[in-house]
Amino acid sequence: MKNIFTYISEQIAYLPLISRMSKYNTKNNYQNFILGRIWQYANPIIMATFYYIVFGFIFKRSLGATEVPYLPWMLVGMAIWGLTNGTVLQSLGSIIGQLNLSNEFRFPVSISPTITFIGNIVESLVVLFVAVIFGWINGYYPSMYWFQLIYYFIAITAFTVSYSLLNATLTTIFRDYSQIVRSFSRIGMFISGVMMNLQSDFIPSFVRRLVLLNPFYYLIEGMRDSLFSKAWFYDKLPATLFFWTLTLFILLLGTHLFYKNQETFRDYL
Repeated sequence: MKNIFTYISEQIAYLPLISRMSKYNTKNNYQNFILGRIWQYANPIIMATFYYIVFGFIFKRSLGATEVPYLPWMLVGMAIWGLTNGTVLQSLGSIIGQLNLSNEFRFPVSISPTITFIGNIVESLVVLFVAVIFGWINGYYPSMYWFQLIYYFIAITAFTVSYSLLNATLTTIFRDYSQIVRSFSRIGMFISGVMMNLQSDFIPSFVRRLVLLNPFYYLIEGMRDSLFSKAWFYDKLPATLFFWTLTLFILLLGTHLFYKNQETFRDYL
């Protein structure tokens, strides 16, 4: 537990630096384009439009029925998947990439995955905003359920940052690990309920039960429940307990491996 407290204290202490570095990285990524940071907002909308055309029209019959209109339902899934999985993938080499810089400017390299997470929030919020607009058009207005968006954002942050730290640490120690993560992420979108209703009757019952153990699915469905006034998080108590148990385990393992190998990271460069 000592490692967890050390890790959390570093994130809090260096939060201003995390914010500045995430803004710098975002600006640096788009500075060579004529439209600049407009692409930060356009890219997720273009991608969402493409997926809606492909899955909302071409393969609509095989997706399974959803109570909520498909477009806002899918957009919420894409927003959360982009924030969580996108951060995990981009953080794989974050420790290696920030190691020299951290030594030069004297900041803990443990904040590297958090920098990536903060930088991805804007794009996800853009997609969520579009989802909310289409939800309003279809009669889904703000309700008491929206208060639990705070809970789910905390859950998203805790899981994503913890999982990213673990993967970044393992990638630093064993470079091939990043390819394993990328391989599994390619099918992750389809088993996390981003574009398909995995609780539909056409899905076998044992698969539906297994899906509930997927933390990405828990977060995506939780955001949908909040925005579309479907359920409270405590209505899914077994899934909630499993999610936080898994997140705590990942955080324990990630911080243990990170601080155990912190002094030898440079040897892996």
